[in-house]
Amino acid sequence: MQTFDFVIIGAGSAGCCLANRLSIDKTKSVCLIEAGPNDNDIRIKIPIGLVSLMKHPRFNWLYTSTPQTQLKHQSIPIPRGKTLGGSSSINSMVYIRGRPSDYDRWSELGCTGWDWQAVLPYFKRSEQNMRLGSDPLHGDNGPLYVEDPPSPNFLCNVLTAAGVEIGIPSNNDFNGEIQEGLGTYQLNMHNGSRWSSADAFLKPVLKRPNLEVITNAEVKVINFNNKRAESIIIKKGNNLEKINVHSEVILCAGSIGTPTILLQSGVGPAIQLHNLEINVIHDLPGVGENLHDHPAIPIHFSAPSVGYGVTFKTMPSILFSSLEYLLKRRGLLTSNTVEAGGFARTNKNISEPDIQFHFIPARVGHQGSSIVWGRGYYSDVCLLKPTSRGRLWLEKIDGEYQPQIDPNLLADIDDKHTLTDGFKILRQLLKAKPFRRYNPLEICPGDKIKTDKDITDYILSHLGTAFHLVGTCRMGSANDHQTVVTPDLKIKGLENIRVADASIMPEIVAGNTNAPTIMIAEKASDLILDNRQ
Repeated sequence: MQTFDFVIIGAGSAGCCLANRLSIDKTKSVCLIEAGPNDNDIRIKIPIGLVSLMKHPRFNWLYTSTPQTQLKHQSIPIPRGKTLGGSSSINSMVYIRGRPSDYDRWSELGCTGWDWQAVLPYFKRSEQNMRLGSDPLHGDNGPLYVEDPPSPNFLCNVLTAAGVEIGIPSNNDFNGEIQEGLGTYQLNMHNGSRWSSADAFLKPVLKRPNLEVITNAEVKVINFNNKRAESIIIKKGNNLEKINVHSEVILCAGSIGTPTILLQSGVGPAIQLHNLEINVIHDLPGVGENLHDHPAIPIHFSAPSVGYGVTFKTMPSILFSSLEYLLKRRGLLTSNTVEAGGFARTNKNISEPDIQFHFIPARVGHQGSSIVWGRGYYSDVCLLKPTSRGRLWLEKIDGEYQPQIDPNLLADIDDKHTLTDGFKILRQLLKAKPFRRYNPLEICPGDKIKTDKDITDYILSHLGTAFHLVGTCRMGSANDHQTVVTPDLKIKGLENIRVADASIMPEIVAGNTNAPTIMIAEKASDLILDNRQ
């Protein structure tokens, strides 16, 4: 039986960062536990390999939602990383922080110390921006590389030109003073390879004698004594093992994993736990509530001569791309698929963007999960500030507790209206003059979808998400009954346990969530270490 000062559950975007920062103190022992395997697979390293990871059971939890009432009772896929680096090892590598008003809003909701001026230093501490590092809003000496795409498809420039034509400006820094506009995304990539949280934070410190990393180990329960976390039980292979905790348990298992572990451990809504015959350690109603994501709807275009794709004519260049990658770390294999996009407003009377575009210069399957025969391009539009809220709970299936995930997408009618307006802007963008020279054909949904009712029906039949689940262990003030963690990230009413991942977000940020999750871990490390002094 081992004992550690700090036990971190989940070696994802947050957990890898936290393991690095906490193990700097050589007098403190740190254990990082990951349910999945090591990340030493070439499909993780080569950016285009993410297409095969979307449905890979070894590196992906492959969750699905409950049937969605608003979506004609369809379930939607919810990929989540299950390897060192977590979802930063299977995502599209886009580096977006959100905007200052997101974090100022957190502060208004009771998250004291999480306003923009308070969190900006933590973004900068992580970041090593190869183009913008000298900018006062960016970092140039952190372990997390942020780079421009090595070989962006020329259609990214076409997208930007199309935006200018319809009144959306170009933007070369979505994390700068102004978020609005279109351009190529900056990526967590280095020398043509994915640069995950594991690459940035964990691998450089694996030889520290006070850091132990355990893979292929699923946490089954956290044990409490008088509401004080004192040990955890992990399942490794067919064996159960106990790990004792001297100082703190820090949950970094994400918006699905973290509430699932808490509920299994008897922390959550008492009624639900009683119904599951789980011993109630602490009645905490907010665990599993406040679940939300960025709902997204796509448009697919075929174009005979542009975009990545598989055709007889492109076969030679596809074969050559392997050699180009091997020799130069450039070309098709460096594509993260979502090479460009940006932010826009559906209503010029609002002050900030309410939609985001994810543009893929290729013919792809649903939500970019596969590359299909033919050439063309794809984009989705997602709703940045949904008001619909869902929840997560447990059910016992075949003797095991399983999370039931209901994001409750588009339950609020305003979400439907805004996404419908966003779809119309996306269609206008992709049919603008700069694209027309390539003779595109809209193949999904197609020109028969014209009226607002047609568009809404299409949305309800084809909706997905941006895979940005947040909120299930909401941060807030101690007197809010839905608060799970207070601004110091301690779980309300418990001792020796914190949460530091995307589940603490009271409201989703306006953009991709990987960078904000790493920021949360950076700030968490200071909160934990300052508490020890």
